[in-house]
Amino acid sequence: MIAAVIILTACNNDSKDDSTSNDSTSVSMDEDNAMTDMDKPVVKPGKYKNLSTGEDIEITRDETTGIAVDSKTQLPVEFYYDPITMDTLYQNGMKVNNMLVSLGDGKYKLDDMKIKIDGDEIKIKTDTSKIKIDNDTYKSKSGDEKTKVTDDKMKIKDETGKVKITEDGTKIKPKS
Repeated sequence: MIAAVIILTACNNDSKDDSTSNDSTSVSMDEDNAMTDMDKPVVKPGKYKNLSTGEDIEITRDETTGIAVDSKTQLPVEFYYDPITMDTLYQNGMKVNNMLVSLGDGKYKLDDMKIKIDGDEIKIKTDTSKIKIDNDTYKSKSGDEKTKVTDDKMKIKDETGKVKITEDGTKIKPKS
């Protein structure tokens, strides 16, 4: 279990940090995790593939809104693919690789996973689970299962009962 915590933390540190590269443009977060004005993603004009239609299109940046538009139709393009860099981009120019969920019929949405990092505290929330890592404490909840790991003990509770592991040994309490 502790190995899972270490792997989760390592994976989370690899995929989420305070600055995300976007070619020469970067997205930086201030102390409140808000994007700073000077480092926001930018739509770069060029040839892309519209993910909704599958068509090759020429993207330009709408000067009023700053979002990607099809140069022929002047209609906004929500998600588009760069065949050269193999990146998927959102209408504001932000890379959304590995965050895009296909709904079918040319419809997409961004992954609903929420990740919050505040100092030594990390919270990860999805529709079906929650994980909290705070200093030396790890907590997770998924369905009926709860797990808590601290310095020298681990507790697991699910529909079948409880397990407590300490330096003194393991205690199992089946649900009555």
